[in-house]
Amino acid sequence: MKILTIIKKEYKQIVKKKSFIISTILSPILMAGFMFLPILLQRAGREEKKIEISDFSGFIQKQFIEESNKNKRVKEALKLNFTNIIKTDQKQNSLIKIYEKNVLNKNNSNFQLIPEYKNKILDKMIDGLILIPENVKKTRQIYFCASNISDFETNKYIISTIQKILSSNVLKEKIKDPKIVEIVEKATRDVKPSLFIVKKGGTTKSRSEIPYIMSIFMLTLLFSIIMAYGQLIMRGIIEEKNNRIAEVLISSTKTQYLFYGKILGIGLAGLTQVALWIILGGVFISRYSFKIDKSILSFFTPELIIYFVVFFILGYFMFSVLFSIVGASVNTDQEAQQYATPISFLLIIPFIIGIMITQNPNTSIVVLASFFPLFTPTLMFMRISVSIPSFFQIACSILSSSLFTMFLAWLGAKIFRTGILMYGKKPSLKEIIKWTMYR
Repeated sequence: MKILTIIKKEYKQIVKKKSFIISTILSPILMAGFMFLPILLQRAGREEKKIEISDFSGFIQKQFIEESNKNKRVKEALKLNFTNIIKTDQKQNSLIKIYEKNVLNKNNSNFQLIPEYKNKILDKMIDGLILIPENVKKTRQIYFCASNISDFETNKYIISTIQKILSSNVLKEKIKDPKIVEIVEKATRDVKPSLFIVKKGGTTKSRSEIPYIMSIFMLTLLFSIIMAYGQLIMRGIIEEKNNRIAEVLISSTKTQYLFYGKILGIGLAGLTQVALWIILGGVFISRYSFKIDKSILSFFTPELIIYFVVFFILGYFMFSVLFSIVGASVNTDQEAQQYATPISFLLIIPFIIGIMITQNPNTSIVVLASFFPLFTPTLMFMRISVSIPSFFQIACSILSSSLFTMFLAWLGAKIFRTGILMYGKKPSLKEIIKWTMYR
């Protein structure tokens, strides 16, 4: 019964704190803001861009502007305004030819814009300039000059639209029959894809960015909880050790009871926080589902929520044991950070790999890495959230991680037994290994 007393003590100590309530409410809001705010700001903060076109080919600029004026997405979402320069400057055309002939062959990226255009961009009179050379059909080379070229949507639109115009014109030159030309125009129309995620429960329409964003959001949440509660256990043990509270507790109970009680008590507090997030999320979704993107709603399946809880429990106990070993082995926060840094990397590395999983969740390297116990809680969960693997793989990863966690708990209890009563000096790794040999 003593271990239950310790569990209750640790649980109440965490749950009754105001910081627990505040973090329960603010953590998901802050993380969601961190993930979604840049996208919202990108859309809301977009201002109209004025881009001029200097076309020496003689046929692209007119079609390009007509196409852009008809495109609602360009006017409403991208807010692009394209205007042509009626009098194309032959001096600029000569510069392009010199650049293509000499500079590109020397692997030099320095391109000298004619001062008039350069000053227009620098003085914010225009946002960019598209230069189209005479021989664009042959080289398929165009030049976009701007003070900011990091707007991927604008770059993508310019490239795809000019590509379409070039392809259409090349075909029309070869085919003189008006009916066939009409067929060519139909043949070169843009494709508008509808994307569907295939799952066991059904096939759901979605947008390409939703699975990526939501997977990263869930991974970040999992990573943050495991890291936060692991650090909490480590600092709590150091505090009790320095205040000699641990000695009082050990005088009335066994060290392994104290060790397991602290981990289980704080773990239950973490599980309580996760349960509250699920309940609050369920209430919010049921009440405001009509305002939430259906792609987001389809992402949060009951199966995914269950796996999130399972891998949180596995990850928490695995890393809390490691952090508690550090707490018992050292005497100050400074010493603790030295030992805790490698443990943090064991969480950060799979977190980084997890971001890559969104593109290729079933490559052999990713699959093998997801079975490595210390990486399993984050990597296997990430694979499940992107493209669910076979149940056999999931079951094997859970089993191997559980066995590894049990081994760590046994090892941790032996180290904790000696380390919690050691004061004065920071033990070496060799000494810590010796502690595991004591009976």
